[in-house]
Amino acid sequence: MPAMDVDTALLTMGYGCGQVIIFVVSFFVYMYSVSESMSAGYLVILTSCDFATSRGEKTLLANSLLGGMVASGLFIGLLADRYGRKFIIRIGLIGGLCCSMISAFMPDLYSLSVMRMIVGIFLSGVASLQVGFLTEFHAPKWRPLAVTLCSQSQSAALIYCPLMGMSILPHNFSVTLSSSYEMRAWRFLMFVIEIPGWIALLGISLVPETPYFLMSVRREEKAIAALQWICRMNRKKWEDFDISITEVPRATIVREGFWKNLWDESIRLFQRPYVGKFFLCLTLIFGIFYVSIGLGIWFPVIRNMDNSGYNRFCDLINNNPTLMKREPEMVNGTEAEPPPCNDVMRNFIDPIYYGLTYMSCFILSSLLLQCLPRKYVIALHILIAFVLGVSLNALREPTLVLIFFTLMMVLPGVLIPLATSALVDCMPTHLRGKAICMVRSLARFGGVLGSTTIGMLIRVTCDVTFNIFNLVLACCVVLAVFQPKGLQS
Repeated sequence: MPAMDVDTALLTMGYGCGQVIIFVVSFFVYMYSVSESMSAGYLVILTSCDFATSRGEKTLLANSLLGGMVASGLFIGLLADRYGRKFIIRIGLIGGLCCSMISAFMPDLYSLSVMRMIVGIFLSGVASLQVGFLTEFHAPKWRPLAVTLCSQSQSAALIYCPLMGMSILPHNFSVTLSSSYEMRAWRFLMFVIEIPGWIALLGISLVPETPYFLMSVRREEKAIAALQWICRMNRKKWEDFDISITEVPRATIVREGFWKNLWDESIRLFQRPYVGKFFLCLTLIFGIFYVSIGLGIWFPVIRNMDNSGYNRFCDLINNNPTLMKREPEMVNGTEAEPPPCNDVMRNFIDPIYYGLTYMSCFILSSLLLQCLPRKYVIALHILIAFVLGVSLNALREPTLVLIFFTLMMVLPGVLIPLATSALVDCMPTHLRGKAICMVRSLARFGGVLGSTTIGMLIRVTCDVTFNIFNLVLACCVVLAVFQPKGLQS
């Protein structure tokens, strides 16, 4: 029988229930990672009074989970390429869920921040490898659409979080465990946010490792078994297909120390023929994270106020009660009391609109992919976001301010999985895990940088700070337009 690669084998068997099961598992995996990430914005508000947080402490808490994801992302790819996508995702889910549960009991800001950072260390592999896991069960022609549709899990997470907050937080209940410690409602919200993660853990335990990875590590029998599982789930008989799998090229690696192997394998991403495409993907995704994640983390905080008046975006920032300075002021030579803290979530509707906007923009990008090359879809989204961001410098109509600000974050944000799928297509199997995790890790540093910019500078000079994000969007438009041919659909 003629030998064929995994791509051809997947095409031969066709799309069916097997891929749908993988899609659903990947959906909940990514939904959990987004839910944990976006809960940071809620914690910034909800812990303001319990921990009497300053502006710097709010920024620390907002960045703690992303900081952990940056740290572990630099080496998680080596583990994924050695032990498998499924194995690392499952370990990440177990560790992330357990540490997230423990973090809900932390008694002060710094212990909470440390535990959230540990959650981020585990969550990095979950968030980064989900795309690789999904795409390696799909032939290349299905990948862009599958990734874009599965990215609706981000929309689901962004709607799920405020809905759970709306159902739990207004009751303002608490459970007293001791005279100095009580479990307030926000701690129970953290438990509820984990539910998609437990579903994902169950699902990932019931599906096989990807056939691409198994072939790359010379486990041909298990790779055939994974393909047979797909065939069986697709309600087809393996015997009806004349399939013989060819080996996937795999560079020989000398088994030395972990860090020596990490350096030897990672440095290949910075050498020809991969270095140009790698840096292009890295820079583009870094800019997208800077804007969409950096601003997105603070979205619940920024919109947690009365927005009925006719104010510019920066006027809203300057009047925001959560972002206001709480240091005592001098009045007639005496020190006045600082303004009261604000730990009440007043606005759950805007975050729901935020999630619905993600859903609509994912659908839009899916439709555009059917008639435009991937790089033009990316460039168009970012260009529109840039125009909307510039308009916010003068716009005062409250509904339009909400729409323009939301779209400025969402239009680039929906591109993260799509831009990552481009990286998958231009990297060989034995480098994909490292490339995806390293790019996502370094790009998440862009999210940390963007979030820090908001937390530390926007109250100092809002107009200058906000237009830094517009400048980043302008650079991303150029990067998207000049992607090499190897990154097109």
